[in-house]
Amino acid sequence: MGLGGNLIWTSVFDHMAKMGKPAVACALPLLSDLASGRLYCKDKSFVDDQIFRLNPNILHIQPIQKSPQIALLDRIFEKLISPDFIRRRYERFIFEQSLKLRLKEDKPQLVHIDMRIHSYAEGQSYNKTIWKTGGNTAHVIVKEFGYSIPQQKCSLWFTKQEEAEVRELLYNTNINSPFIAVEPDTNTDWFGDLRAWPMENWQELINNLLEKYPNHQVVQIGLGKTGILEGVLDLTDKTSFRSAALVMKKSTLFIGTEGGLMHAAAAVDAPSIILWGGITLPEFSGYPHLHDIVCLYVECAPCGNLGWCDFSHRCMKGISVERILSSVRAVLQENKGVE
Repeated sequence: MGLGGNLIWTSVFDHMAKMGKPAVACALPLLSDLASGRLYCKDKSFVDDQIFRLNPNILHIQPIQKSPQIALLDRIFEKLISPDFIRRRYERFIFEQSLKLRLKEDKPQLVHIDMRIHSYAEGQSYNKTIWKTGGNTAHVIVKEFGYSIPQQKCSLWFTKQEEAEVRELLYNTNINSPFIAVEPDTNTDWFGDLRAWPMENWQELINNLLEKYPNHQVVQIGLGKTGILEGVLDLTDKTSFRSAALVMKKSTLFIGTEGGLMHAAAAVDAPSIILWGGITLPEFSGYPHLHDIVCLYVECAPCGNLGWCDFSHRCMKGISVERILSSVRAVLQENKGVE
């Protein structure tokens, strides 16, 4: 699921803890684990995962290293269950056993975050993803465990040292408050550029922001794969995902598209404007209760298309610079009193 997917998982863990049923982040058990009576993989821990790190609502296993011989047997077993049909049947068996264990012995729920059956995708063809229905992404995951999340809210936890390092980074880069953070990049691994807004639109937006809000700096974050916009202060590829989240936390406003940093912005309560295409709908994988989401709701959405479009990418290309500027004005007025 990636970083954004793990952030959605924090909504699940946080909700379970709130309900008084703390859960353990773990991985699917393999043959040696089952042989030793474990329903989780004993040598995989998520305690240092950059999303789950420090989260008090997530329990972790104490990893135990497997011998090379045992590890080889487990890899063979994993290969044998790799066909999707077999893997899902095996996952369903383990999941049902873990639910029974929780009810029988009143132990924390094992949550195998690598299970395909917990994905918010119903399935996938060679060119399309089919999404599950019945609520937002966190809800469709957690309802398997018997809970309900009407509105998802992910979380990130930081150390004082991390916060101090970001303050120093901003100081050394001559970035002062107030500033607007932007990320024009999108992850193209699955959906190509279907979630992207044209770079010429981004540049026009930046030009307008600098003209209309001269007391605000504009800071570009992310990896900068699509290029660096003119007029911005460049933090691309200079932060980790976690420190980028802290940059957004200190910003007056974040402007981006559907993706990992959108989830991070929700986690740190950064005022945000999200440009939304048609791969999914905002009510499914976004935060309409937290963010100002600009979505055209075209007839072909949610398409789930893996990088192809029969309608010239109208869901994103149809979003005008003027529409985003209108949202910027409204959000800044609401949060900072900017005229």
